[in-house]
Amino acid sequence: MKASKRLVVGLAVCALAGIGALGCNTVRGAGRDIEKGGKGIQNAAEDVQHGNGHHHSHPYTITASAESSGSISPSGDRSASHGSSRSFTITANRGYHIADVLVDGKSVGARSRYTFDNVTANHTISALFTVNPSR
Repeated sequence: MKASKRLVVGLAVCALAGIGALGCNTVRGAGRDIEKGGKGIQNAAEDVQHGNGHHHSHPYTITASAESSGSISPSGDRSASHGSSRSFTITANRGYHIADVLVDGKSVGARSRYTFDNVTANHTISALFTVNPSR
């Protein structure tokens, strides 16, 4: 394919697949890709052709876990599509209470429910529990 046709195809693909996702956020960027053989544009064109929108094609994974003194529901690996929301419920076993909830390794406090809004990446959520003080 001639360079001029590849440039037109490349620019169209950049527009369809999300300009920033391909690294061709300028005409110059698309031109550089073409000079290097157009592999990035070719891959993006194949993604578009097969309905695999470049950065929205695969669902993200939210991994939910809890210590043995309680539960999180749903648990395990859960998929979430780009831009969606996913909610989790945390419950302590009898004699325990929620000590903390960690989202992507950072504390969000002791809470019984957490919702990931506008999911755009993989995440983790972990529930931690502690024994109730004796009376």
